[in-house]
Amino acid sequence: MNKKIRIFDYCWHIPHQWDLIQALKNDCDFYYCLNTKRDWDITQRPIPENLQFVTHYNSHTYDLAILHIDQQMIAFDHQKFLIYNQFNNIISDIPKIVINHGTPVFPERFRELGYKLSEKEMQTHIINVIKHLIGKNTMVVNSYTAASKKEWGFGIPVVHGMNPSEWLDLKKEPRVFTAVSPIGFNVYYNRRCMMQVADLLYKKHGYILHYAKINADTDSSPQAYKEYLGKSLIYLDPSYRTPMNRARTEAFLSGCCVIQVEGAHDLDRWAKPGENIVIVPNNPEKIVEKIKYLLENNFQKAIEIGQNGKKMAIEMFNRARYRSDWLNLIKGVLKNF
Repeated sequence: MNKKIRIFDYCWHIPHQWDLIQALKNDCDFYYCLNTKRDWDITQRPIPENLQFVTHYNSHTYDLAILHIDQQMIAFDHQKFLIYNQFNNIISDIPKIVINHGTPVFPERFRELGYKLSEKEMQTHIINVIKHLIGKNTMVVNSYTAASKKEWGFGIPVVHGMNPSEWLDLKKEPRVFTAVSPIGFNVYYNRRCMMQVADLLYKKHGYILHYAKINADTDSSPQAYKEYLGKSLIYLDPSYRTPMNRARTEAFLSGCCVIQVEGAHDLDRWAKPGENIVIVPNNPEKIVEKIKYLLENNFQKAIEIGQNGKKMAIEMFNRARYRSDWLNLIKGVLKNF
């Protein structure tokens, strides 16, 4: 029997990490450091059986370290920067894989801080800083687009994979839902456009754009979220710069008809507009028009699109493929260290 690979890590993106730990539960044991002021949030996911918590990094105890990075830490999230920098400096006896959860763009926030650069200049600056921070480590990104010249221009893409049986495809109610709260509407999520969509939907047609943990049931447990999502006919995904939105895949696996704002990552690899997804322009009136059309005139078509999207997600974003991708990567990194 092969010995399990021991991986040192820390809390960062709980749903992402939970799926990774679950995918590798027969292959790896995970050890999460608790002194980072970032804790495991059990309201998002339960603590996996193959996860242990430790108080510090103990050299010559683990086989591999996974660290985390994104563009926000460069200018304004000093906690993220300190956590990464300290572990990266301390850990030298084992190889490190760095998961880059973002893309090289955050112009609204950078301008708020007084950066007087064009978007292209800011993107170049962010890329250069990230390259310096990554150094000789292996960087993983969450989409093929993120690794392309349009975004970082380097990195190994590993797209998430989930267990379809963990998501609920229930009898659909005429509701449009998004997991992104109004607070999260930034450059990743078309802030101005989405707020206008919510306003138009309500004022012109009397529909509410339901947000996670706001309009949903007061029970904010993972199970309550799954049930609410599973009963929603339409899932609206406003993201176009986030590398493969996980919440969208959860909606696919729940049989929701996904309406996606055009320009999102990796659409050319799996999306079939009108068949397994609905693509709309970044235009509030057009988005509202499509939502109204599906809710009032084409409920069954929305059901059909949702079922086709579910089949696609089971094929493309499954845990078996995800496990294989990560195991191949880990074995290669260990071999070459």
